[in-house]
Formats: sequence, C-alpha cells, structure tokens
Amino acid sequence: MNEKELYEQVYADASLAWIAENLQILHEILSCIREGDTEHIHSLIRIIPPEFEARFGDTPLRHMKNLVISLIQMMAITAMDAGVSASLCIRHAERMIRAAEETDRTEELMRIADQAKIRFCELSAEIREEHYSDIRIQKAAAYIREHVAENITRKQLSEIAGMSEEYFSRRFHEETGKTISAYIQSAKIQRAKRMLKETDESLSAISSYLSFSSQNYFQNVFRKQEHMTPGQYRKQSRTGK
Repeated sequence: MNEKELYEQVYADASLAWIAENLQILHEILSCIREGDTEHIHSLIRIIPPEFEARFGDTPLRHMKNLVISLIQMMAITAMDAGVSASLCIRHAERMIRAAEETDRTEELMRIADQAKIRFCELSAEIREEHYSDIRIQKAAAYIREHVAENITRKQLSEIAGMSEEYFSRRFHEETGKTISAYIQSAKIQRAKRMLKETDESLSAISSYLSFSSQNYFQNVFRKQEHMTPGQYRKQSRTGK
C-alpha cells in the first residue's frame, strides 16, 4: 500500500482518522522535545484530542492512565535521543508514571501529562543551551545536573573529567563562565524553582533535598540569584503575578 492509498483508507475510517489526527499532535509534541522548543510546547498542551472509541483499559480511568504512561515513555525516549542522559530521563519518567498510577482523577492525569511535556522539552533545551566545546567539561556539567541533589565536590568532578583539580577549575570557568560552586548553586536553584512550582514540598524539605547546609542558606542563595524569596517565587509561579 502506497502513502496515498494509506491516507485514503485512514480518512475513510472514523477510528483511523482519530489515530491520524492524534499521531500528528504526538509528532509535534515529540518534535518540540527533540528540538527543545519550550515556546511551542505550551500551545500544544492546550490542544484537546478528539474522543477515541477504542479503549486501552477496562475503565475510563485505566484507559487514560495507559495513554498518559505511554506518552511519558515516548517523550523520555525522545529526550534521550536529543542528548539528555538516560538516567535523568528514566528518573523523571519513573516519578511521573508513579504519580499517574497513584491518582484517581482524570484532571490530575492531564496535569501530569502537561507537566511531562514541558519538563522533557526543558531538559532538551538545557542540553542545547549548555553545549561546551570541551567534552570533558560537558561531561562534568551533565553530572552536576544529574546529581544536583547531592553534595558535589571539585575532586569528584575533576576525576570525572580526568583532569587535575586546579586545571579542571580553570577550564570549567573558561567554558561555562562560572566557578564550579556558582554553577552547582545555579543548578540547585533551578531544581528548587521546579519543585516550588510543581510540588507542595516545604522550604525545609526542598533545602534538605538539595543538600543545602541550612534553610536560611538556601533562602539567601535563592534570593541572591532570583531577586525574590522562594515563597514569593512559589506564589508568583502559581498566580501568574
């Protein structure tokens, strides 16, 4: 069957037409993730696909869960293909799939799906923005992003890069424009912003998770980088003001 015949068959059958329409939307979503297009992905999450007669579960809720889980898995694979580390993609996919399984509300499932679209797109965009000429620095930067919740030392990073600590520090600053400690702090604050926006975790819990020495230190670093407190950021991100 050639392409013309395939499309004629697709649009002659209502259920196949649904598949064609939704595959087009899926194709655009995955393209956004592949390209790190964080602007276009927001317009796509507002598109509500038409109803589908076939079921992928015994109940409407199970049907929806299966669709969302499949979408998350496809987006994770696409992000990996775009260069995002497999461990980071798997970690995010596991968290989102667990959240999907635990909810019993379709509205929450849609919210999880939308968050997944944006998050995987952001991960791809970060890779594109932080492409360094020195592959050793690229490797160290990727390690920081993947282990941002841990206490990361200059010694660890220099060993990963295969350089002496002194030479690594100099090359890292030349490539990134930041000191190692400033880069790590920035990565931690970026993760804190996502947690403030997407979760109800307390400031104390976020500070502890990201291995800050104290909540006060976390708040001071956040305020210095974002010019507002974590609490103000959370309120602003949720109200749009």
